[in-house]
Amino acid sequence: MSGRPRWQLVSLALALAGAGVAGYLTLVAYDESLLVCGLGDCATVQNSPYAKLGGIPIALLGLLMYLVLLGLGVVRWRLVHQTELLTSANTSIALAGTLFSGYLTYLELFVIHAICQWCVASAVIVTLLLLVEGWGLRQLLRAETSALVSAPAPPRQRRQQPAP
Repeated sequence: MSGRPRWQLVSLALALAGAGVAGYLTLVAYDESLLVCGLGDCATVQNSPYAKLGGIPIALLGLLMYLVLLGLGVVRWRLVHQTELLTSANTSIALAGTLFSGYLTYLELFVIHAICQWCVASAVIVTLLLLVEGWGLRQLLRAETSALVSAPAPPRQRRQQPAP
């Protein structure tokens, strides 16, 4: 693995899994006959007015989010010097996705009164992504802080007294 942290690989795997789930739900949004639901009432959720935002399937927005997370993860893998910035971006995107998934789960439970197993899977995946990315960002910031603390202080320069 050439010395790269495992959390980055875990993040890539989660983003890929999320893209798979959201990609499937995007297909279902355009062809409901593809829907397979073993638990819950996925059809009720998929046909609710909350399944689209401005005419765009929520699943498509989720797919785009996961693809961006996956893309940034790949770029981070290649551009090691940008790891902190890209991890900050991924953490922010995963936080937004987790908050939106929480809102959608609230709608499923208390407004639609139906649960979609695929939506729950996506909510779990994006929450795990947030935890992994947040942990990775914490590790990066901790290492940076340790480097700053352990670096020798630059020599003090004597202030020159103004000439009388």
